Amino acid sequence: CKSLVFYLPNESTAAIYAFLEHIGDAFDDFFVYFLLTSGPILLVLNIFVMSILTRKELRSPYNTVFVIMALDQTLSVMNMSIWL
Repeated sequence: CKSLVFYLPNESTAAIYAFLEHIGDAFDDFFVYFLLTSGPILLVLNIFVMSILTRKELRSPYNTVFVIMALDQTLSVMNMSIWL
């Protein structure tokens, strides 16, 4: 399989596995730098969103779901940042 972006050999599954490992390694490096730069911003913004959506005027079932989603993302970003 040949394209402009990458070349995937058709010889064996070992070559395909090695190619996917190479992509995984490149993504790991990118993810570390991305999380180090965007992690603190995401944490601050999620805390800001949760503080706004928990006000008495804005409490509704829909906003409760959004608060839970923001809390989940905050905890997962914090967990990933700790293990870097």
